[in-house]
Amino acid sequence: MKKTLVLLFLFVPLSVMILASDQPQEELLPIGFTAEELTRLDEIGINHKVTRAPSGEIRNPAEWEPSQGVIIRWPLGIPVSLVAEMSQGLMVTTICANSSEESSARSSYSSGGVNMDSIQFIHEPTNTIWTRDYGPWFIFEDDQLAIVDHIYNRPRPDDDVIPAAIGAAWGLDVYGMDLITTGGNHMSNGLGTSMSTVLVYNENPGKTEAEVDSIMLEYLGNDYTVMGYIESGGIHHIDCWAKFLNPTTILVKDVPTSSSSHALLDARADFLSQQISPWGQPYTIVRVYCPYGTAYTNSLILNNKVFVPLFSDSYDAVALQTYEEAMPGYEVYGYTGSFLDDDAIHCRTMGVPDAGMLNMHHVPLAGETGDPLNDYYISVKIEACSDSALIDDSLKVIYSVDGGAWASAMLSPAAGTDMYEGYIPAQATGSAVRYYIQAADKSGRVTTHPYIGAPWAHSFEVGGPHAPSAPAVLAPVDSAGWPQYDMLPMFEWTESTDPDANDTLRYTLEISTDVGFTSPMVIDSISETSYQMTDSLAFSAHYWWRVTAFDRTELTSLSDVGDFVTWTIGDLDQSGDVTMGDLTLMIDHLFISLDPLNPDFAGDLDGSCDCTMGDLTILIDHLFISLSPLSTPGCSK
Repeated sequence: MKKTLVLLFLFVPLSVMILASDQPQEELLPIGFTAEELTRLDEIGINHKVTRAPSGEIRNPAEWEPSQGVIIRWPLGIPVSLVAEMSQGLMVTTICANSSEESSARSSYSSGGVNMDSIQFIHEPTNTIWTRDYGPWFIFEDDQLAIVDHIYNRPRPDDDVIPAAIGAAWGLDVYGMDLITTGGNHMSNGLGTSMSTVLVYNENPGKTEAEVDSIMLEYLGNDYTVMGYIESGGIHHIDCWAKFLNPTTILVKDVPTSSSSHALLDARADFLSQQISPWGQPYTIVRVYCPYGTAYTNSLILNNKVFVPLFSDSYDAVALQTYEEAMPGYEVYGYTGSFLDDDAIHCRTMGVPDAGMLNMHHVPLAGETGDPLNDYYISVKIEACSDSALIDDSLKVIYSVDGGAWASAMLSPAAGTDMYEGYIPAQATGSAVRYYIQAADKSGRVTTHPYIGAPWAHSFEVGGPHAPSAPAVLAPVDSAGWPQYDMLPMFEWTESTDPDANDTLRYTLEISTDVGFTSPMVIDSISETSYQMTDSLAFSAHYWWRVTAFDRTELTSLSDVGDFVTWTIGDLDQSGDVTMGDLTLMIDHLFISLDPLNPDFAGDLDGSCDCTMGDLTILIDHLFISLSPLSTPGCSK
């Protein structure tokens, strides 16, 4: 279905001024459209170059993954004090128009305490400060850092070519998407999922939703979750109200109940809480209270630091505490600036992933996972994007039991490229186990999984041991009143399962001629889900049977009870007794209709494996002459 471009962007009729004593004065375009820009929507993407999609294995890293730098532009949209903090351990790349602007920036940085050894400049003209919105999106293409370039959703041609300029400056491949969007409306969990609002569909009216989703998958390697708008107006970027904090945690904005977006935000938080994260767990939702005029979700994560915008509001301290509690082990910093409720630190910065990062992929053990009998298996993929060799004695799973001291177990190579495995020793029932994985390579990098290590360690509980599930009887069972003709039947039941890893199951079969199983026939230690009788059952008998599953800890589960009757010799009409009706059937079979008996050996009383005159003679003798009981035929079918 064709879509119509919906212009629900923030409309700002007047330019905004940045005034700072340490920066040049600049007329700043709004984060939304100006009235003049609305007349030039056809100019969006006029200088953009669409290319083929990347090939090989593609991964779009998350914001919290190891970073080597951050991209900003001059004149700044953030305080110099924030630049100074980011320069401690990261390369800060400043985009400025020319050498004169670079000199101005250097002077401001130097007087503001910026680490000048961690500063670089790229000379390119820009239209605005929102490097998040127009800046490069980063991917790893077969472990090599590359750039994906979207069409910036504003008619601002200088901004739109910045990703290509950065790619050229850094020698990175640049892949141009045929997709109008913006960085503030995109967040990735680093493990194959992107999230945005429907703005991305509305800005691409010439494409179906499926086509947009396909482009995201082709260029970023991500499945796409797209959600509706929260506000009736504004820029509709997802970073105005949500943020991934780690692969299983999403921060969602909370607002006063009087706000028109309160119910929608609650519904969105509920929706996200029901989605399954790449670690197989539902997302944990953390709410941060944002009174009118604040945007605490618009923060920036760089390595072990979180930079939170502050608004000189009484809830600033609450927001910082929310981050500290939600992200243990991180250093949380707050900064004031010329921030708005839809435009703050995240909008004005773009993190740069570490091109040589140690990337670890591991699905954590969680919940009641382990049992007290088996060691806990850890499997992890470790990719050294630096191409440096891993340091063998650094590859460890580090664990703690019930809050005790940390211990470690070594990882060793496993089957598969870059795969490693190890075991946490079995612990007592009820133990709480926390763990993280550590790796280092010869480039000097050391990393952990989860990224922050011990403060946010994975955790699971040792349960059990658990009883296996109960089997269900299958055959033989009463079949609409028909007897069991096979005196050496095959007993069959469903397979039991055991939640305890590596446990072994056996079955006990009980067969009884009374429903109370007073003196049953017992067959022990059956490893399969069937048993073939080797001793004949009795004729004209009612049997009950059941199966018990047990594991190596002798925990058991009992099946339901099946029952059946065996056939009575001479009972041709399945009445349960030998009567004149059976004689009538035999005579009809032999002399009148010649209709077959069911089963064909039902009339075999002399062991000839057929119904003949000899069987008729025996039946007449039984009914009218000697009245002697019928004996078991020699031919058993």
